[in-house]
Amino acid sequence: MNFSPKAIRFIVEALEYRIEAYQKQLETENLNDDEVSDITNDMMFLESLSQELKKALSTIAPSVF
Repeated sequence: MNFSPKAIRFIVEALEYRIEAYQKQLETENLNDDEVSDITNDMMFLESLSQELKKALSTIAPSVF
C-alpha cells in the first residue's frame, strides 16, 4: 500500500494514542499476568509499527526546520 505522508502521520498519531492508553491501563488496572503479557506484547508490536512508519515518513517527507 502507498500512503501519503499525511496518512502516515495520522496512523502514527493513532498508534501513539493506543500505546499511551495501554500504558495507562497497565498502571491503573488490576490485571492478571496473562492480561499484562497480552497488553505488553501488543504495545511492543504497535511501537514497532510506529517506528517503521516514522522511518518511512522520514524518507518520503523529510522534516523541514
